Parts: sequence; structure tokens; C-alpha cells
Amino acid sequence: MSISRTIDAAEPDEGVLRIAAAAIREGGVIVYPTDTVYGIGADGLNAAAVGRIPAIKHRAENKPILVIVDSLSAARELTAEVSAAGERLMEAFWPGPLTLIFAAAPHVPAALTHGTGTIGIRIPAHPLCLRLAAFCGCPITSTSANVSGQRTPATVGEMQCSLGPGIDLFLDAGILPASLPSTVVDVSLSPPRLVRAGALPLDHIITVIPDVSS
Repeated sequence: MSISRTIDAAEPDEGVLRIAAAAIREGGVIVYPTDTVYGIGADGLNAAAVGRIPAIKHRAENKPILVIVDSLSAARELTAEVSAAGERLMEAFWPGPLTLIFAAAPHVPAALTHGTGTIGIRIPAHPLCLRLAAFCGCPITSTSANVSGQRTPATVGEMQCSLGPGIDLFLDAGILPASLPSTVVDVSLSPPRLVRAGALPLDHIITVIPDVSS
């Protein structure tokens, strides 16, 4: 049976965060607020936990899943290589609403990459996410908390109804401010490519890496 805990996204209660982190470390799957939308979180290095997410979202198992981390060093541990363009974007826009796609390190589970050889990573500008990732000590999946093809519900109550018992813990921070998803740029390519337009405008990215393609 799923559990719901109320939490303040700006000043999260440490006790609740530790409960959520323990659930993730033990192979659980949670729903948590981010600086964009509510996300589905699991230990990104636990293939079995990540493997639960497609069934929860009712989608095919062949789509890569992004992760969040709390530091540049944690991001680098997941990558085989960071290009000069990637370095510039990380320095300019992390923490923030930018997901970067890198060549994945060999130990990254196939459940995250799904044969692409790449991994999407973000450091969010969000106190709850950063502290949760720090308590977990692992990358946390960050796919939107919705059934595939449907809008992300506004309230945790709606998410409980739509996502069902596959979620072990819901962190309820109320209705989040309207926001676009993160912008996604693939820096494993040369030149880098805009994969998804989002909260970080393309013209901001161009000021850092003028050769980005879209």
C-alpha cells in the first residue's frame, strides 16, 4: 500500500527526506516534487527498481530514463566522456532546468540507457531534490509522474489514483507552479543537438554553445 507524506518543497523536513531516501536505497519507487513537475524516483543504478517504472507509467520499456544528481562529481561518475560543450553548459546552467545527454559510463544499467549508450543527467535548482539525492547517495530517476501519453496530474491525490500501488511513497508538496519540462541537449554529439525545447530558452544555450543544432 502506498504511503503519502506532506513536505515543504522549499524547506523540506529532514526526517521525511530520510524516509524517502531509505525507500529509494531499498529498491523502492517514489513520487517527488521537482523544480519542473512531479517525478517518479528510483535508484538509477538499481536495474530492478528502474525496471518497475515502465509498468507504472504503462509505457514500452524501450525509452531511456533521465536521472538527477546533486553534484558535478556525481554526474561525471555516470559518464564515459564530457565534451567541451558539455563542460560549458554544466558550468553555465547547472543547477537548473537543463538536462544534458552524455555517453554513458560502462556501469550504467541498460534499464536507463535502453541500448542508446547515452544517459540524460540534470542537477536541479531545487532544495528538496538536491537534499534527497545527497541523502540517497545515488542518481535518482526523474521521469514525469504520469501515465504515458496523458498529462501529469496537478495533485498527488490524482497521481495516487492514476499510478496505482506501484508507487511506494508519495511526497506531497501541493500543486506545483506551472512550469515547462527541462530543456534537453545531447552533448554526446558534435555539434550538440537540441532534443527537447523546455524551460531553458534556446537563445540562452546559443550564447554558450553557438553551434548547437535543433
